[in-house]
Amino acid sequence: MWRLPALLGGLTIGWWGLLWLVLPLSWQRISPSAILLLHIVPPVAATLAIRWWGVLRQRREQAAQQAAAASAEAERTATREAARQQHQNALRERQYTIDCRWLYGTALPVKDEADWLTETDSAYEWESISQDDIEADNVLDAITPLLQEALSRLYAEAAGAAWLPLYTEVIPTLSGIEQLDALKTAQLEAVQQSLGLQQAPSQDCRFLPGNGPLAERVAQVLQQTPELPGLVVLAADAPGLPFEEDDEPWQENSPDPELAWRGRPGIALVAMLFLRSDLPQQDAAASPVNTAVDDQPDPYQPYWEKNTVAGSPEWGPVPPSFQASLAALPLLAQLATASRGPAAMRAMQLARQLQSLLDNALVNGRLLDYPFSEEDAQPDNNRATSLAWLSHNSGDVDVGGTRLSALSGALSRHQIELHPIDQASNSVREWGNVGAATTALLTAQAITRSTQLGAPVMLVQFSHDEACLSVIRPTVEEIPA
Repeated sequence: MWRLPALLGGLTIGWWGLLWLVLPLSWQRISPSAILLLHIVPPVAATLAIRWWGVLRQRREQAAQQAAAASAEAERTATREAARQQHQNALRERQYTIDCRWLYGTALPVKDEADWLTETDSAYEWESISQDDIEADNVLDAITPLLQEALSRLYAEAAGAAWLPLYTEVIPTLSGIEQLDALKTAQLEAVQQSLGLQQAPSQDCRFLPGNGPLAERVAQVLQQTPELPGLVVLAADAPGLPFEEDDEPWQENSPDPELAWRGRPGIALVAMLFLRSDLPQQDAAASPVNTAVDDQPDPYQPYWEKNTVAGSPEWGPVPPSFQASLAALPLLAQLATASRGPAAMRAMQLARQLQSLLDNALVNGRLLDYPFSEEDAQPDNNRATSLAWLSHNSGDVDVGGTRLSALSGALSRHQIELHPIDQASNSVREWGNVGAATTALLTAQAITRSTQLGAPVMLVQFSHDEACLSVIRPTVEEIPA
């Protein structure tokens, strides 16, 4: 407030001192009006110039500050948008799903058949076998007829699956070459029986890479081979062979302490067909299905007249006349990415671990909202309470209580009212130890129950020191908010 008068006074005194003491002026020759102007105008003009320069400098500083603030805000906004985009990309990658379009399972029940086995149809079939049906004493001879039966049912339902590769689980007790040869033989017999072809269109039989959750391994194969429209997974094992004639308690006769966790040795086979979700189903469904042998190459046809491309790029090697059989298969369920982590033996520690795994599994299955910030939150995406079933292998009655208790505590945090016994399928108690087919059997149980109930199912697989939780669900649109 006093800066401007002080500046004017200082300049006036200085200027007057300069006029009277320094400059050699003759005041008698200057008019009084000029003397007055000479005393007043220069201090006032200098004061106004200094004030104007200060205002101009202040405005420039303010403009620079505003520009710096705008630049900093733009940089923060860009950084925030980049972080949001990175979050969305990571979330999109986590929520990647694969589509199961056909399922067949057969296993030896430990006691009685499960009630949900009676509700199956042609898209997801289940059959129970008995010990009397198994005449072989070794694993390879026992599972080969089961492989042929499963492939025959698949090719009869969807003939185009004969052009898809077969992936199977490794049976540690068998030679890999013998196992793949048996699978190729079963495929050839199934093709001859169901399609009437003398040669199998696809002899691409391999072991499913990796270990752990089935969905991640199938997704890995589809991502690494983008030319494939889908694949067939078969898992079979018979660790219970040869079966005991007497009915003595199996745990007392075995020296293996882990047997109570895995269950009674049995036999099982699971076959599943997975297709990509972005296939041109409408165009393929419009083409007629032709199961004749006309699509097979003529051995006497010159090579320059042969069509080297059997199908469209989206459908890979599947001929156009067989694409409709695959496109017409219903979508049974979508398999989300699993959440894996250590699983302790103590109840309190296991409960904390399962809580974190359950949160991640619900986010992966699009049942729990995981926003980047509060303004991005969508409460309608919180659908954890829509879980209607559990598929797990917590172990037999005398050892699985700790796991079930920890699992119940983790579910209750999300207000999921599921009884871990009455609303669950325990593969250990229902089917026992099926060896290499355990992962596929658990997955098939979850897919079947999700299809029957029209609701998401939580798949929980325990190993010795690890737990895997994943969501099997219908499409997101079918899940009530």
